[in-house]
Amino acid sequence: MYSDNKNISIYNIECSPSYIINNLSISKDSLYFIHNSQSFPRVIVIKKDSLKKEEKNNSISVLNSSEKNEMLFIKSITLKDAEYIAVGLYNGFKLWNKEGNRLLFQISNPTINKNKIYAFTCCSEFLLNSEKINDYPDSIISADNYGQLYVIYGSKSNWKSSKLFTTKNAESILSIGANIEINIFGITIDNGDVLLFKNEKGNCKLIKNFEGDKQIISVNSVVFSKKDKSEYFLGCGFINGEIRIYSLKDYNLKFSINSNLRSVGPMLVKGNNEIIIGSDDGQINIWEYDDNKDKIILKNNILFEDKMIVGLAYDKNNNNLYVSCYDFPEIICVSDI
Repeated sequence: MYSDNKNISIYNIECSPSYIINNLSISKDSLYFIHNSQSFPRVIVIKKDSLKKEEKNNSISVLNSSEKNEMLFIKSITLKDAEYIAVGLYNGFKLWNKEGNRLLFQISNPTINKNKIYAFTCCSEFLLNSEKINDYPDSIISADNYGQLYVIYGSKSNWKSSKLFTTKNAESILSIGANIEINIFGITIDNGDVLLFKNEKGNCKLIKNFEGDKQIISVNSVVFSKKDKSEYFLGCGFINGEIRIYSLKDYNLKFSINSNLRSVGPMLVKGNNEIIIGSDDGQINIWEYDDNKDKIILKNNILFEDKMIVGLAYDKNNNNLYVSCYDFPEIICVSDI
């Protein structure tokens, strides 16, 4: 099933009767993932310590955010040492406290556009500096399948939302690449374009539009940097397996990498200057910017044969990478990556 690597452990999570495991996320002590069964989609929470003990039934709990409609993403977000759980749904967005027993905020789309498949597609943590919302310093950027980009801001139980941007022809926003250390972030939309924005006192200013090919759209993106953080990059993964790296310094396309046979899937950042990328062909590649060679180099490759990588979560405290695969009832842990 996987490449010959002694650092791989597999944990059965017993999500019967049917299981489609999506979109892993990680907090200080827990793993979160979406179990999209046909009749009862739900968010599953697993304590990381119990995975080490290889416990099964008593290590799993259900976050109180289940919906009849399909869940699309989950993200554990830490803002100023407070943890929140963001869940994107077919008909809206919900923000929960860490325990999942208190709904803090929601956006609902009761009228579903027949031309759109679903609503909220993605979200990213982001620190928005704005004179208008000094009382609410924590913020999350989120987007939907109607081309609307939101900022969701607040503190503890008092949250609000405001629209930042709407795509020209209501194209779906597919991913957001953001980093709280800089005031530039990128989004990808379903006409193939990649858009860069600059945050200026709480206002979104479009600074660059990389026009794309609708047949080769980006499906995910992240922001990473050089080791010394002298330059940041937006990395985008496309359905044809290509990875494009855009400079957030001069706003140009810097690199194009073709290493995957099928669509790029989940992407995440390790230690600011490395990106971990999963794909539909079962590959997990770890890329790093090499200052001496001035290019992106492949640091590590792991192959899971006949598997589609749909979720990645990196635990920086113990250098473990957690992996979930489509229609596969187990969480895979790769140690010492």
